Amino acid sequence: MRNKFLFLTAFLLFTLTSQAELVPIENFAAKSDFISMKISPDGKLMAFTYEQDSSINLGVMDMKTKEGVYSFDMGPNREVASFYWGNNERLIIQSQRITGWLDGAQKHPELFSANYDGKKRQMLWDFQRSFIRPVSLLEDDKDHVLISKHHYSDNYSAKLQRLNIYNGKLHFVPDSPKLKGGLESRISYIAVDSDENPRFAFEYDPVEPENFDDDITYLHIKNKKDDWQILELDVKHNEQPDIDGLGFNKDNTKFYFTSNHDLDHNGHTGLFVFDYKDNSITKLFRHEDVNIGGALTGRDNQIIGVTYEAGYPGYYYVDEKENRDDIKLHKQLRATFKGQEIDISSYTKNKKMATLRTYSDKNPGTHYLYDVKNLKIEFLSNSKTGIDPNLMAAVEPFTLKARDGLKMYGQMTLPPGKELKNLPLVIFPHGGPYGAIDRWGFYPRAQLLASRGYLVIQLNYRGSGGYGEDFQEAGYGEWGTTMQDDLTDVTLWAVNKGYADKERLCIHGVSYGGYAALNAVVREPDLYKCSIPDAGLYEIELQWDKADSFKGRPKAKENYIKQSFGSTDKAVLDARSPALHADKIKAALLLVHGTEDVRVPIENAYFLEEQLKKAGKSYEKIYRKDGHGFQKVPYRIELYNKMLAFLDKHIGEKSQSED
Repeated sequence: MRNKFLFLTAFLLFTLTSQAELVPIENFAAKSDFISMKISPDGKLMAFTYEQDSSINLGVMDMKTKEGVYSFDMGPNREVASFYWGNNERLIIQSQRITGWLDGAQKHPELFSANYDGKKRQMLWDFQRSFIRPVSLLEDDKDHVLISKHHYSDNYSAKLQRLNIYNGKLHFVPDSPKLKGGLESRISYIAVDSDENPRFAFEYDPVEPENFDDDITYLHIKNKKDDWQILELDVKHNEQPDIDGLGFNKDNTKFYFTSNHDLDHNGHTGLFVFDYKDNSITKLFRHEDVNIGGALTGRDNQIIGVTYEAGYPGYYYVDEKENRDDIKLHKQLRATFKGQEIDISSYTKNKKMATLRTYSDKNPGTHYLYDVKNLKIEFLSNSKTGIDPNLMAAVEPFTLKARDGLKMYGQMTLPPGKELKNLPLVIFPHGGPYGAIDRWGFYPRAQLLASRGYLVIQLNYRGSGGYGEDFQEAGYGEWGTTMQDDLTDVTLWAVNKGYADKERLCIHGVSYGGYAALNAVVREPDLYKCSIPDAGLYEIELQWDKADSFKGRPKAKENYIKQSFGSTDKAVLDARSPALHADKIKAALLLVHGTEDVRVPIENAYFLEEQLKKAGKSYEKIYRKDGHGFQKVPYRIELYNKMLAFLDKHIGEKSQSED
């Protein structure tokens, strides 16, 4: 442990590699040295997460000596999910089961607390038939935090509780808002103001659960008389609105939230403000294409703006006069770290010191200690110490229209030092598929491929998240059809733009991306020269008979298959199972899978192999004892070496020399 902290100071001066020298594969495969950092309220200690072996761990550092104090053990097959400082001596930590990269298996979270030296460890909450959400850390109460409890017996409706972080005891907050609706109604969210008083809540009431047209969303508002007042939100469309609370302004007269309630369709969210002076709701901002992202908060934890991402990250500030100093500070930091995005993850109680993280398309993350009072910045660590941002590839966003006119966003990772012309191309679709999204930022695998001269394209095809419910729902029922056409369209777009060489096209993805990578060379056998499906599902019925996703839940399985394919009819599922059409494949294949994958069991790959052999098709493969997407670094290194050799042979320089 001590060596890791000594390393913090040892790499303050980063050794640059010459542009002519390739960054080693090992550097792209390595885990993150440091993920997140939060300073204690008194500024004397720093808690941080880091990756080691196959888990995310939590350590504590003395800020004066920069040496390690303690490293927490989460228990067998468990890792850190999130953490907070409850007071100067006590940490609140949520752990979860390690399930592997991209694995959607149950995490079985647990919440516990402990002193920074590991002593007086106490289980606070075991998430089984209920869950809790943090509401406030209660800065002036060293023994408690405020949470909302969502119990199954209450239909998961929220109730405020004070949680003792030393013994785990709960104390009900009698000032919690009370339900207005019927038996199926539930309060989903409760917010407190800067004085820790509950003042705002959302309630959703499906009056008749089978009839979406009569659903009601209520706002619970604490009025001037300190009484709860209930208002019905005017929802313009027939589905439950996508709504989320952000927080209050500095003097608690306004509450900000994101929603799409005002649209006549289930579109993307905008920023709204509720004004306590007249109970009015005003829309402040909505981008034409994308959802509101996260909130920007000031030093008093008030809302000063929001983020959104339409290609590059963007910001919208609120009440620039009231929040002048905090907005000025945010803009100054953006100017200081030009080309970087910034995230302030914690403040000391007196707001004089903060932890700051910067990141970009080329930078996986750099952590700083920020002296807010004296405007001084002290370097702490890089997230990935083997990555020099100066040697990384730029990521350039783009938009295009699918063949049916749907507007889509994507990003290109551009090979450094190469002209954007007639490049070998790798299409890299994300997993999920529903709700997942590729954002502007650092992707190790895309950067690796770009470093070896390949243009990499990531498309947020229909069904992806971040562009509103309508965009996501456009992918429902479209596995293997229109969603696949989107990937074909972006491939042809890159060729027609002159960016990609039409004779050197490959597709690679993980999970759903693995399905799409195989289905692409079935559906478009003459388009791609090669495909690298990783942890993909290839025979639909086999997949959900074997996977852990719906064990003991046949109705949930049926509903998901209907959502994905539009039908449970065998003929439909067989038509969209790429392994059953292996005879159509002309492209070279490299199959990748973990033998311990429970989300997409390796039986998918075994079945595909059988079908390829029957069709007389050749292929390469790499199977290793790992989960859903290789977690073990040695396996990643081996995979990356094999991928690069495979790509070089089929679309790289070697393929050209053989021609």
